[in-house]
Amino acid sequence: MLVDERRTLYRLAADVLAPGTGLSDNLLDHPIVRYEIGRALAGHGGLEPALLHRAAGLRVRDAGVALAADPQAADLLEAPLRIIAPPGTSPRPLTEADGARFEAVVTIVTEGVRLFRQLAPEMAVDLLAHVSMLAVLRAETSGGVVSASSRYVPGIVLIDEPSTPMEVAEALVHEGAHEKFFDLAITREFLDVYAEDVEYFENSWSHARWPLEQTFAAWHAYSCLAQFSTVCQGQHLGPISLLPKARERADEIGRWLLEHEHDLRADARWLLHAMSGDGGAPDRSGVDTSVTSEVREGDRFRVVPGIRFRRAASGRVVVARAGQPPEVFWLGVEAGWLVDRLGHDGLVQSFDAVAAKAAADWQVDPSTAEARLRIALGPLIANLIVERAS
Repeated sequence: MLVDERRTLYRLAADVLAPGTGLSDNLLDHPIVRYEIGRALAGHGGLEPALLHRAAGLRVRDAGVALAADPQAADLLEAPLRIIAPPGTSPRPLTEADGARFEAVVTIVTEGVRLFRQLAPEMAVDLLAHVSMLAVLRAETSGGVVSASSRYVPGIVLIDEPSTPMEVAEALVHEGAHEKFFDLAITREFLDVYAEDVEYFENSWSHARWPLEQTFAAWHAYSCLAQFSTVCQGQHLGPISLLPKARERADEIGRWLLEHEHDLRADARWLLHAMSGDGGAPDRSGVDTSVTSEVREGDRFRVVPGIRFRRAASGRVVVARAGQPPEVFWLGVEAGWLVDRLGHDGLVQSFDAVAAKAAADWQVDPSTAEARLRIALGPLIANLIVERAS
């Protein structure tokens, strides 16, 4: 469901940025395609379909995950390599051009993925769904990077040249957790625009200070690593493995987040409590009734011209408003249902007709359906997504 919602968002964004692009699921999962769409949504240039298809031509090997193998990988993956590079370094991936050295890496990565699936099958299915590509860095160029990923180029994991399958398995847990968090952050109510201004967290082991988003991402990764560590008895861990420290660090970060949960949005608070195991996960079913709409007899409504939207398989609806750059955002369940029901192309429908359909779909009495629709209409009208039709 989460992957489908992510694809729905990117597909809508691509449709708005470059109409007629028609990206497949495989292209929508490609890290460089997602990077280019993200850049365009942030206002850093347009979207060039030719560039997307060129990036998608990057040759990979099947190692249980798609492993970058193309001799041109350093060029095609320039963005993530640049973003994760420590100062003064220029990481370069191993590719098929490296012959036997690359083949040895393919073997270790394949065994690492197999080991992950063997030790923690449910976690592997969950996290690897968010890893579209893996690239292995040449040890002499990695600059000490053990593993890395970036929210700016989501979907790709970069790891230092491994010596054991266990190193690969741990890296996939660590970075796979980050990749899932990136997907949650763009499809759920996690953080708002004020998150950058709240208090920073300072950890006890390195005294690094992290903003709220990085703190939550670290907590999520350490929590996954702590869970994975419980099934790793008997496995040889390297000297820099985080598994022995994961539970202690997850608990430390989690305590701080619980003290600052008022700075998190509803879905982040729910996940924090659910994974902390304190039994106090807040209810996410509440509806904001602060803005409602007065409906007069005979009122008819339509989606505002220029608004684009797509419905995910889950029923959730993502909306885009044209602009430079365009705005893209998710609607609540009932607001999404209403927009989807009103439809595209300026179709006008009466409130009574929509309310009758809502009562049937939601299996509630007509008066309850009307009340819930008035609540849904309020913010839709206030935010110029839906309007009364003359």
